[in-house]
Amino acid sequence: MLFALVDCNNFYVSCERVFNPYLINKPVVVLSNNDGCIIARSNEAKALNIPMGAPFHIYRDFINAHRIKVYSSNYPLYGDMSNRVMTSLFEFNPNLEVYSIDEAFLKFNQTTRTDIGDDILKIKENILQWTGIPVSIGLGPTKTLAKIANTLAKKNNHYGIFDLSSEVKQEEVLKDINIENIWGISKRWGSKLRMIGIGNA
Repeated sequence: MLFALVDCNNFYVSCERVFNPYLINKPVVVLSNNDGCIIARSNEAKALNIPMGAPFHIYRDFINAHRIKVYSSNYPLYGDMSNRVMTSLFEFNPNLEVYSIDEAFLKFNQTTRTDIGDDILKIKENILQWTGIPVSIGLGPTKTLAKIANTLAKKNNHYGIFDLSSEVKQEEVLKDINIENIWGISKRWGSKLRMIGIGNA
């Protein structure tokens, strides 16, 4: 059995870009209700070191100086786009578990690695073609490993796909993952685990 975590990249920003292609490759942020805080950032905005959750009024001058595009959150739009993505994923694999507005797990029972690899690449390409939303996909024998693989897909892989299904790859990668970065482990629990000598995955 294999799990794939499909995660929409910078989802709220990507939704805005679907309807305004001018925003592609430009720094963009999306604000929370009442335009209080920054809740989504394009990669270009992240590169300018704008933190997630930053109060907009504190960064207003910085945003203006760098010509960052600012959008108020549009939850009806994001909900509709999420439904399109999830419906498209279901067409590929009905073993679908929606985890959040921009994430879903797919479960594969196939044992042929080549077939699964082809399926994953097709899912990524077709979701982009059908919805305009780019996604990253992490593969693993458990949901936790799929979650870690997805993070690595976003950070380290040009193709946006990372496979942690093999034990060899797990041994290579997990030693560099801090214990607090494992899905479900808070900083508090991470501190307790470090006290007994457990510091990485």
